[in-house]
Amino acid sequence: MNHTERLKNIWQSVYANGSEVVSVIENFFDPDYEQCINGITMHRPEYINHVIAQKQNMIIESIDYKNIIEKEDELFAIYYPKGRNLAGLAIKAEVIAYFKFRNKRIFRIHGQVRLIDGDLSDVDMN
Repeated sequence: MNHTERLKNIWQSVYANGSEVVSVIENFFDPDYEQCINGITMHRPEYINHVIAQKQNMIIESIDYKNIIEKEDELFAIYYPKGRNLAGLAIKAEVIAYFKFRNKRIFRIHGQVRLIDGDLSDVDMN
């Protein structure tokens, strides 16, 4: 499996209804995982809490991948997550992100998220 397929499987697993967030993230994200999205840095423990909170406030229904460039253990992607918040309002964002993999797990993410549709409180959906 290449990293493009791996990334798609990871996001599908993370945001699947009923998925156990802690075990999914521990399985797919390196123990030394770090992300910097919109200038905010998180490590794996903070990211686990972040995703748990996200899943309590929204449902990600699909992710439309527009451009992906992969080279060795690095991947650059532009994609559009779409979903609904708890009030049923549509959410859509543009994500531009760089991924670094280590031992087939996500090791680093650096990116930007821009809200296209939805409330500003929903912008945090990477």
